[in-house]
Amino acid sequence: MRPEKLILSAFGPYASRQEIPFDKLGKHGLYVISGDTGAGKTTIFDAITFALYGEPSGNRRKADMLQSKYAANGEETYVELAFSVGSARYQIHRNPEYQRPKKRGEGWITQKADAVLTMPDGSVVTGARTVTEKCEEILGLKREQFTQIAMLAQGEFQKMLFSSTEEKSRIFRMLFHTAPYQVFQEKIKEKAAGLKRAYEAVEQSIRQYADGILIPEKEEALRANWEESLQSPDKEEWLLTIENILETMQKEEERLEKEISRTEEEAQQYGERLNEAVQELKAKRGEKQQKEELEQLIRKKAVCQEALRKAQENAKDNELVQERILKESMQLETYRELEEKKKSWEKRRKEARNLSDRLAAVMEKQRKAKEEIERCRALLSEIPDPEEAWKELLRQKQQTEERHQNLKEFLLICGQYQEARKEQETAQEAYLCVREKVEKAQKEYQELERAFLDGQAGILAAGLTDGEPCPVCGALHHPDPAKKPEEIPDEQTLKQKKTVLDMLMEEDKQKSRKAGEAKGRTETAAGQLRQKAALLWPDEEPAGLKEAYQRMKEEGCTLENRRRELQQKEESLNKQQKQKQDAQKREKELEQQTEEQTGIILHLERETASMRTEQETEGKRIQEIGESLPYDSYEEARNVIRKMELEKQEKEEALEAAKAAYQSTENEISACEASIRVWTEQQKDRETPEEEKHREKEELEQKKQETLLKKQRLLAEKEQLLPVLSADRSALEKMRAAVRQQEETENEYRIAGALSDTVNGTLGGKEKIMLETYVQMAYFDRILIRANRRLLVMTDGQYELVRKKTADNRRSQSGLDMDVIDHYNGTQRSIHTLSGGESFQASLSLALGLSDEIQSMAGGIRMEAMFVDEGFGTLDEEALDKAVRALASLSEGNKLVGIISHVAELKDRIDKKILVKKEKGGESRTQVVIG
Repeated sequence: MRPEKLILSAFGPYASRQEIPFDKLGKHGLYVISGDTGAGKTTIFDAITFALYGEPSGNRRKADMLQSKYAANGEETYVELAFSVGSARYQIHRNPEYQRPKKRGEGWITQKADAVLTMPDGSVVTGARTVTEKCEEILGLKREQFTQIAMLAQGEFQKMLFSSTEEKSRIFRMLFHTAPYQVFQEKIKEKAAGLKRAYEAVEQSIRQYADGILIPEKEEALRANWEESLQSPDKEEWLLTIENILETMQKEEERLEKEISRTEEEAQQYGERLNEAVQELKAKRGEKQQKEELEQLIRKKAVCQEALRKAQENAKDNELVQERILKESMQLETYRELEEKKKSWEKRRKEARNLSDRLAAVMEKQRKAKEEIERCRALLSEIPDPEEAWKELLRQKQQTEERHQNLKEFLLICGQYQEARKEQETAQEAYLCVREKVEKAQKEYQELERAFLDGQAGILAAGLTDGEPCPVCGALHHPDPAKKPEEIPDEQTLKQKKTVLDMLMEEDKQKSRKAGEAKGRTETAAGQLRQKAALLWPDEEPAGLKEAYQRMKEEGCTLENRRRELQQKEESLNKQQKQKQDAQKREKELEQQTEEQTGIILHLERETASMRTEQETEGKRIQEIGESLPYDSYEEARNVIRKMELEKQEKEEALEAAKAAYQSTENEISACEASIRVWTEQQKDRETPEEEKHREKEELEQKKQETLLKKQRLLAEKEQLLPVLSADRSALEKMRAAVRQQEETENEYRIAGALSDTVNGTLGGKEKIMLETYVQMAYFDRILIRANRRLLVMTDGQYELVRKKTADNRRSQSGLDMDVIDHYNGTQRSIHTLSGGESFQASLSLALGLSDEIQSMAGGIRMEAMFVDEGFGTLDEEALDKAVRALASLSEGNKLVGIISHVAELKDRIDKKILVKKEKGGESRTQVVIG
C-alpha cells in the first residue's frame, strides 16, 4: 500500500484545505515530516488511518473529536486519500461525525460519519462501515495491524521493549489472534475450580453427616473413640468407627430386649400368685353367694323352656332364607367389580374427552399458524424484490452525487473566474499606470537626448573653420553652423535617464505579460465555465454568469431535497427488507411449528381412537354384566341381603336368645353348682383366715408393680436407643455414598487441576508460562530474529536481543521477557541497563521486527510506505547515522519511509521533506520540499 495524495479539510490543526502530494516524494527513499511541536505532524498519519479505517492511529482521540477547532463555520470536515496497491489505484473520501451550521435557518446540526471509496474500475462503495470492511479486504490488515506495520508510533515501541510478559501478551493477543488459547485456559481453570468446589461441597456434606452421628450419653468410651477418629483425614477410618459404634449400640439393644423379657416373666409369676390369692378370697365369698343364686335359677329355667318352644316354631323357614342369602351374597363381588368397571369407564371417558379437547386445541393452533403462514406469504408477495430497487436507488444516488459534484466544480470554477477577472483588472490597471510612466519617460528622454545632441553639435560648430573638413559630414564650408544652447545636459544625466527608461520599459513589458496571462486565465476560466454550463444545462445555456450562479443555487436546493428523498427511499427499502426478513423468519418458525403440531395431532388421534375402542369394548362388557344381575347396583343387592339377614337374624336371635336363655339358665345352674364345687376346691387353705389372705394379696400387688416399673424403664431406654441407631445407620449409608462421590470427584479434579496448572502456568517449581504465552513465544522468537538483523547493524555487532529463558522469580508470569547480549564482553544482562540511545536503537529494531512479522502473518502483504515517529533526539551523531542507514535499508527497492521528527540533523541529512508550519492563529499548513 502506497499513499499517493492526501487532502485534509478542517481536520485536527488543519483549519483549511491542505493537500499533500506524496507522489512527488518518489517511489522509495527517506523523507522527513518536520515542524513545530503540536503543529500536526502525527496528524498526517492519523488522517491516513482515519481515511482507511474510520478511526485515527492512536487511542487518545475518537473519530468524533477530529473536527478542527480553528476551522471557519461551515467549513466541511473530511479527509481524502488516494493510494495504490500494486498497479491498482483507489480513492477514499471520508468525513467524521461533526457539528455544522444548518443550511437553512439558524442553529447547528450533526453531520453523520460517511465514506465513499472509488475502486480502480470506477465503481463506488459507500457507507462508513462498508468502506472500512472493503479497505480491510483490500489491504488484508485490520486497523491494529496496520498501525503496527505502517506507523512506529511516538513512544509506543519503547513500551514494547520494557513491558512485562503480561503486557506483551495482551499486545500479541490482539496482533496474532491468540485469544482462543486464553479462552481454553480460562475454561480449563473454571472446570478445575468447579471440581474443587464440588469436592469441597461433598467434604462439607461428609462433615455434616459426621456431625449428625449420635452416641448415647452414657457411652463415653464410644464418644471419645469417635472424636479421636474425626481427627484423622482418612474417611474409611470414620466409616469403620461408625460401624463399631452401630455394633455396640446393636448389642445394647439386644441386652435391653433380654432384660425386658426376664422382667416380663417375673411380673407374670407375681401376677399368677396374686391371682391365686384373689381366687382364694373370691372362693370363700363365692361359695356362699352361689348357693343363694342356685335356688333362683331353678325357678328361671321353667320360664325359659316355654319361650324356647315358641321361638323354634317361628324359625322353621330359616334354612330356605339362608340358601337365598348365600346365592345373593355370591353375586356381591360381581356387583363390586361392575361398580369398579363403571368408575374406570367414566374415568377413561373423561380422559378421552380431555384428549379430544387437547386435540381440538392443537388443531386450532395449527389452523391459526397456517393462517398466519398465509398472511406471511401474502406479505412477502406484496413486498417487491429489493434488488432492482436498490440498483435503481444506487444509480439515482450516483447521478445525484455526480450532479452535486459538477455543481461544486462549477462553483469552484466561478470562484476561479472571478479571481482571474480581479487579477486581470488589477494587472491591466498596473500596466496602464506603467505605460503612462513609460510614455512620459520616453518623452523626457527624447527631449534630453535632443538637447544633448544639439549641445554637442553646438560645441562642434564652435570649433569649425572654413576650409577644414567637418568631423561629422566632411564639408569644407560651414554656412549655417549649429548654435550652442545655453544649457547642455551631460552624458551621465542622459545615461541615468536612459537607465530609468529601460527599467520602466522592462516593467512595462512584465506588466504587459502579466496582464496578458491574467487575460488568458480569465478567458480559460470563462471557457471552462461555458463548458461546464453546457454540460450542466445542455438544453438551455445561461445568458450570463449571474443567471448560471442563480441556476446553480436553485439546483443545489433541489439536489439537497433529492438527497433527502433518496435517503427516505433508502430507509423505506431498508424497512421493507427488514419486514421481508422478519416475515421469512416467522414463516419458517410457523412451518416448523405446524410440522410439530401435525405430529402431535397424529399422536393424539391415535390415542383418541385407541381409547374410544377400549371404551366401546368395556361398555359392552359392563352392559352384559349388568343384564346378568337381578339388581341395579351393589347397594340395592346389599340392602336386600341385609334385609333377609336381619329377618333371619331376628328369628335366629330370638331362637338363640331363647336357647341361650334356656341354656344360660342351665349353664348358670351348672355353673352355680360348679362354682360351688370350684369355690370349695379353690379353698386349698380353708383354715386360713380371710384377713391374712388380704395381707398376702397386697404384698403380691406391690411386688408386681415394682417389676412393671422396671420394665417401663427398660422400654424407655430402648425407645431412646432405637432412633439413635436408625439415624446413625442412615448417616453411615449417606456418608458411604458421599465418600465414593468424593473419591470420583477427587480423581477428576486431579486430572483437570494438573491440566489447568499446566496451561495456566501455575505448576509448582516450574516457570510461570501459560499456554497462550507459549504460543506467543514462537512469534516473539521470530520477531527477535528479525529485530536483531537491524540491531546488530546499528550497534556494530555489539548488542543482540534474546528472550529470557527463566523468570526473575517464581511468582510472576514469564516467557516474553527480554535480556540483551553484549558481544563486546560476552555478558547477558537486563534490557533496562541500556542507555537512552541504545534503548531507542533496540526499540526501533524491535518495532521493525514486529512490523515484518505482522506483514508475514498477514499473507505477505507488502507495505510500500512506513512512518517512524520521533525518538532520534536521544542519539549521538554516529548512532543517528546508523539508525538512518537502517531505515534507509528499509526503503531500498520500492519502499518510502517517512520520519516524523524535529531533529535538525535529520532535516540536513534528508533532502525530501514535508514541512508543517503552525501559524499564529493556531492553524497549520504543509509544504512539500524536494532538495
